[in-house]
Amino acid sequence: MRVKPHDTGETAASPRPAAPGGAFPPPFLPGWDMEFHTRLDSTNLQAKRRIEEGRAGKLAVIAESQTNGQCRHDRLWESPTGKGIWASFILPVTVPLETLPQSTLVLAVAVREAVLTASGVSLRIKWPNDLLGNGKKCCGLLVETAIADHRAPAIPLVLGVGINANQDEADFPPYLRSAATSLALLSGGSVSRAAVLTAVAAGIDRWFARWREQGFAPVREAWLACNGTLGNAIILPDGYGRRHAVAFDLDPSGALLAVTDDGERLRVDSGEIGFPAQRGDP
Repeated sequence: MRVKPHDTGETAASPRPAAPGGAFPPPFLPGWDMEFHTRLDSTNLQAKRRIEEGRAGKLAVIAESQTNGQCRHDRLWESPTGKGIWASFILPVTVPLETLPQSTLVLAVAVREAVLTASGVSLRIKWPNDLLGNGKKCCGLLVETAIADHRAPAIPLVLGVGINANQDEADFPPYLRSAATSLALLSGGSVSRAAVLTAVAAGIDRWFARWREQGFAPVREAWLACNGTLGNAIILPDGYGRRHAVAFDLDPSGALLAVTDDGERLRVDSGEIGFPAQRGDP
């Protein structure tokens, strides 16, 4: 279903710019309502506002540019106009509360598969929420919950997806050029943002249904097959002392297993790992 562009707060409704592969966004996303903004503070913030207003059901919030794109730890995501895919998907889920942290890994598998299908670019997953190409960040994910009614049978997830699609190196600020890349840089040519977005929406539907019906095991199997984390030296998250370690497995719940330089084995449930400086830390 197509929802007309809104003009509220930081938004500005205007004709959509042309993009390689057709107009962006596409006219519709099968199975999803859509809300398009030419300019927005943050698609995740807008999605949460819609939930607070009583929005029920699936909704894709898409922006041509963001002024306050959200990353983990309150950092900002660079969101230039006409170059990337900045979207948040409201998806009600019925899963046990204790499994909700797995949703980030489900999203990573879904988006990685969608990007490969639509662009031919094979990215690797950095636990828990980044997709890398040649060791550089190409896609960032942010999953948030927004429980407006604790009596509701489903939990509304906000699945934030930021994909660097058609940026050239010059489009990135100098401080990001060693750590960020785009699908265009990785593939050697422009990609269809409409095709990638359509594939992402379909992938979210497919993988979250599979998670709900079959549990985490198939997600873990897919994650293991395309991760860029295991076997690598990492820097542990703040809550684990920022020590150096090597990641060696993903446990059945989605936690990262690592062994420190002094031989201590750790189960990392949350936080953001880094890679040593020689690889770049996207």
